Amino acid sequence: GSATAGSSKSRTNSSSNNAKSPSGILEKTITLEFSKILREEIFREAEQTNQKVGVILTREKDVNLHFGERARNSDHPDTACVVSIHFNASTNRQAKGSLSMISAKKNNPNYDTDYQFAKGLAEATSKGVRRYLSSTKSRGVINDGHLHGGRGSNFFFQLKMKKRLAKVPKCFLEVEFMDNAEVERALLQDNREAKFRHIASGIAAYLVEYVSR
Repeated sequence: GSATAGSSKSRTNSSSNNAKSPSGILEKTITLEFSKILREEIFREAEQTNQKVGVILTREKDVNLHFGERARNSDHPDTACVVSIHFNASTNRQAKGSLSMISAKKNNPNYDTDYQFAKGLAEATSKGVRRYLSSTKSRGVINDGHLHGGRGSNFFFQLKMKKRLAKVPKCFLEVEFMDNAEVERALLQDNREAKFRHIASGIAAYLVEYVSR
């Protein structure tokens, strides 16, 4: 799962790993860990609230799927939302905060729905993180206009080709800035699984409530 998957020409290219913690933990490792825990928490939340909810992860192991494949894996008749989970990095390695990214207005007829969904998601995530890192806060919602020379995210581009996902809220969730040593100490070292589970339980509650509206 190391090489870049897909091609920039077809707008399917997905890099295998972007962020890294000061001690060398890779983003791809913890996003998979976090996503599997989140899936468990969504099922737990759904059971407690008597909701019927399914969860599909676009990958179950250390493979880098290109965005065409990830969009295909997301495209089901009953898909209620699409969330791409990431950990962030900044140039000065001092940043913290949870944030969501959505497709920019000019390419996105579903912008308002995406914005509301993404804002609530960033807030639910930040609330969970604050238990372990009280100085963090939600950075709210950004759009993808800075990516690929203004063309935006390749994943959003691929998702847009899926007709039945047109009205489904879609966003990237950046859980926290993993390249910040303070964040690494607070979240990624001791008891990581328990911390991820606490954060994921708040996200799960938000998602299950959102899709059952």
